[in-house]
Amino acid sequence: MQSRRNDHIMQSRNKSLRYILIVVFMVAIFATAMGSLAMAAGDITAPVVTSVTPANGSTMYTNGSSTIYYQLGNTTPLVIKADYSDEVGGSGVNPASVMVHLDGSNMLDLAGCTVTTSHVDCNATAADLFPGTHPIDVYVSDMDGNETINRTWVTVVVDDQAPTYSNLLPAAGSTIYTSQLNSTSTNDPSALRFDYDLTDAAPSSGYSPMSHINDSVPPGVAGAMIMGCNKTPTSTNPTHYSCQANRAKLLHLGDNTLSVLLKDKVGNTSINYTDASSLNHYMVVDDVAPVVSGITADTTTISANYSDPLPTGALSANLASGINAGTAMVHVDGAMIMMGCTATGTGISCPTPSGLSVGTHVIEVMVDDNAGNMGMGTGTLTIDPPPCTPAKPNLGIRTDWAKWASYADYTARELSVKLTVSNAGTTTGYGVAITGSANTNGVTLST
Repeated sequence: MQSRRNDHIMQSRNKSLRYILIVVFMVAIFATAMGSLAMAAGDITAPVVTSVTPANGSTMYTNGSSTIYYQLGNTTPLVIKADYSDEVGGSGVNPASVMVHLDGSNMLDLAGCTVTTSHVDCNATAADLFPGTHPIDVYVSDMDGNETINRTWVTVVVDDQAPTYSNLLPAAGSTIYTSQLNSTSTNDPSALRFDYDLTDAAPSSGYSPMSHINDSVPPGVAGAMIMGCNKTPTSTNPTHYSCQANRAKLLHLGDNTLSVLLKDKVGNTSINYTDASSLNHYMVVDDVAPVVSGITADTTTISANYSDPLPTGALSANLASGINAGTAMVHVDGAMIMMGCTATGTGISCPTPSGLSVGTHVIEVMVDDNAGNMGMGTGTLTIDPPPCTPAKPNLGIRTDWAKWASYADYTARELSVKLTVSNAGTTTGYGVAITGSANTNGVTLST
């Protein structure tokens, strides 16, 4: 009986031991599996592609000759580029995995790319960018083989028409007078302007209008562009342009050529760029008279200054014909001073005529510019009467006698003196009086 009990106890212990061994074994297997799984997992996140250019859905323009492209300021050779990065703590980007495909073709075989661990640049050739819609695929993997394929689409459109302009005012062949060029500000709506409407047929890559005065063909003269041209939309044309005429540095008297130089973003240019016969001509005429100033006059000399003014606010210094010094003259009371005058380009000086009567005389100074405009200024000269020395009496004084009139006067110290005032001249003296004091040795003098 006891033996069977002992056998039962031993069997129970062996069974418990088997359970413990099984559990330990299972734990070991689980731990090993988890470790193997962790080691197998590693970096499971693919890199991220950002900042792809051209952007997805963008439109590019070509001029049809497959030499110039425009998109967001990017011209040929078009650079297709992208940034990429792996997650923090990841295995890192594998530069050898980076590829850029255009229309499914690996551009590494076509034009070559510059690849770093964070950026790729590839040049697209003219043959690659024919009109139509193109997929751009950027491939990049990390060191553990996780791959990202980023696809964007770009559309290439042909713009082979140059912008044009119309409704130019003032019309070609017009005369412009310098008095029309006065302007007190750099953006004066009332100033004389060159206005035109610009048109660019669709599809339009955009345009850069420039208005040049007296430029070469093709353009290139420094200072020829009119300063201060502005887009001023109107009810009939949203691309109306206006250029303030007096802001043209090379505007001058005589014949001037205005070229409206229109160029779009892919290089199509207006005819003004290459054809001198298409330029607009304007005749600029000086109609502003000289200004006379600073007139001075005395009994010996009459002088004045003068100048030929430029239009107010004009950038060009060639809009005044200049003074014709040979036309300068001075008139006094309407009579021209004929002799002795000296005239220069800035002023005139003449001797004052002799024999002018006492009183005020009118002075007129006149001078022409080289365009025949006469300027005049007026002043006055006053001739005073000669100085006058009035006649006066020729007075003298003598002492006739001195005495004490009485003993009382003596005691009062009052001496009587007879003085006689006489007039030796022919002019009557009035209100004659003896003035002054005399040394009387203490005696009081009363007159």
